[in-house]
Amino acid sequence: MNEMKVVYLDASEPITKHDPTKKRGKRLTASEKRAMQIYDIPKKGVKYELFEPLHNLWQGYMKELYSQGQSNSLQFAQKLLKADYHGAIIKVTKSSNPLLVGSTGIVIQETQNLFKIITKENKVKSIPKSKTVFQVELDCCSCSFTLYGQQLLTRAAERAAKKFKAKPTIDL
Repeated sequence: MNEMKVVYLDASEPITKHDPTKKRGKRLTASEKRAMQIYDIPKKGVKYELFEPLHNLWQGYMKELYSQGQSNSLQFAQKLLKADYHGAIIKVTKSSNPLLVGSTGIVIQETQNLFKIITKENKVKSIPKSKTVFQVELDCCSCSFTLYGQQLLTRAAERAAKKFKAKPTIDL
């Protein structure tokens, strides 16, 4: 009926989960990544239309965040500070560099100190977060929010785990 298999284990051989003689592949250093231009976005050949689906995904993400924090506006503001902005359409409203004021585009890359956006004219612009004020519009609630770049001066992954303290004023 039911056949049983008997397996004998030799007590002299230890059972290991992995072979310690095998080494993992060597990871690239930061200077090697820079030399290979892993994180560089080409200035030409990138089109605004290619990133519109990313913006639609981001709007769905914001709709979900808004529905979770709808009962408390302070709670939603905290979630907005911790949010990922890849795909968001941002507009520079104030900046220490007057040439950047009015720049609008989809965020295609976010680093610790800057946003890289693509404009409707298919130009890639690097906008520093420091001393800059951004405006983000949400379709889900038909409202816009002002974001101070000084509060976003961390990478998106680190910002998600960070606890923010309320500050009364922000200098530009």
